[in-house]
Amino acid sequence: MRAMVKGVRARHAPDMTQKPVPVSRVVPNDGKHAPEVQPDAMPDAGAWALIAGLLMVMTVCHGIITSGLPALDSAILADLGISRGALKLRETIFLLSAGVSGLAIGFLTTRVRPSRIVLAGLVLLALTLTAYGHARSIGQIYALYGLLGLSFASSHVVIVVLMVRARFSGLRTLATSVALSGTSIGAAIFPSLAVFALEQADWRSVLRVAAIIPLALLPVAAVLVRSPMPDTRGSGQGRSAVSGPLLGAFAQVPHHRLALALLLAATFGTFFASTAFLLNLFLYLQDIGLGARMAALGMTLVFLTGLFGKVLVGAAAERWGTNRVWNSQQMLLLTGALLLSLGGPVVAFAGLVLLGAGWAGCYVLTQVVIANSFAGPRLGQMTGAFIVFESIASGSGVFVAGRLFDLFGSYRPGFLICAGLIAGAALAAFLFRRLVEGGHAVAHGEEAIGDPG
Repeated sequence: MRAMVKGVRARHAPDMTQKPVPVSRVVPNDGKHAPEVQPDAMPDAGAWALIAGLLMVMTVCHGIITSGLPALDSAILADLGISRGALKLRETIFLLSAGVSGLAIGFLTTRVRPSRIVLAGLVLLALTLTAYGHARSIGQIYALYGLLGLSFASSHVVIVVLMVRARFSGLRTLATSVALSGTSIGAAIFPSLAVFALEQADWRSVLRVAAIIPLALLPVAAVLVRSPMPDTRGSGQGRSAVSGPLLGAFAQVPHHRLALALLLAATFGTFFASTAFLLNLFLYLQDIGLGARMAALGMTLVFLTGLFGKVLVGAAAERWGTNRVWNSQQMLLLTGALLLSLGGPVVAFAGLVLLGAGWAGCYVLTQVVIANSFAGPRLGQMTGAFIVFESIASGSGVFVAGRLFDLFGSYRPGFLICAGLIAGAALAAFLFRRLVEGGHAVAHGEEAIGDPG
């Protein structure tokens, strides 16, 4: 009898040596059930050409908007005679516009090829930069930043996630991280270019020259960034995208309302704080004693670290699971935020490295966690909804940091508040991970043995 019981236990006991299922092996079905596990399939050359195209588009589009333009802030402040808080309100407008545009694009992709949206975004960027070079008031700049938000969204997370999931059945986390690395490449290149250009010409001329870059990229992007028409076969992807379950696979997670609240808290704290640091960083580094060139070098260091960090965390997530690596990146981000807030110029550079590495991982893996959580026919809409939420958080962060500077004459109070928010986000992400692990174990009738994604 004892031998029979032991045999039953052996058959049903969890394999404690089993490794977590890589994210790339979790693929969605109809959105009514948990994602199915399938073996990896090697992507073809066309799929990687798509990633190369998205990488270049994000390098130009995101690099110019989020990193090149802030390097012109000192010249714009002197020319227009406005406060930092008023100037930084343009970033809040931009981020809110990008978020709302991302949601709209999520719906638009059910009818329009994502590749056409990407190309239209490059044209819009060129036109907006040209108009920016002629702006005479802060009100005009606010309006133009609304258009920059639309251009930014045309090659942002919604497009990347949908195109990667359409072309890749395996290695999706790695492909997503490589594509999103374009943001870091652009951020490493354009601040120094902008500072150098300002030494040769005024900020208006710099903007008009910058408008040529997206137009030059347009033919290359047209060749590399290709996508099929939205699938309307069978019952109709367009109809299922409207009538399918809103939460997709996430509805199968036990206590999914609590899990959703934790995911929102982790996302809000991470994006609020990180954007507050990054979009005030150039001015902050000058405030603590660095010249314009050294401040630009500091920004380049942040995003160059982020470039390698994005690729590395993509590979790490394939090996150890997305949620676990996501949580570790938040701890790196917190350490970098504290060093940057409390230290002088020398310590600040160490903080810049950790901030860049932590933000890179958090940025990529937050999108992957969302994509995996809501896998199903309404993924585009749910991703777009989260982009709106991320944009609200980011816009609030950069504006609050600028306003607190106007009140206290220093970025330190605002940056310390941001560090506290990152700590709260890390705790929320850890609790979210435990809930997801528990749900994965319950679904398989065994103890939690690892991070399912």
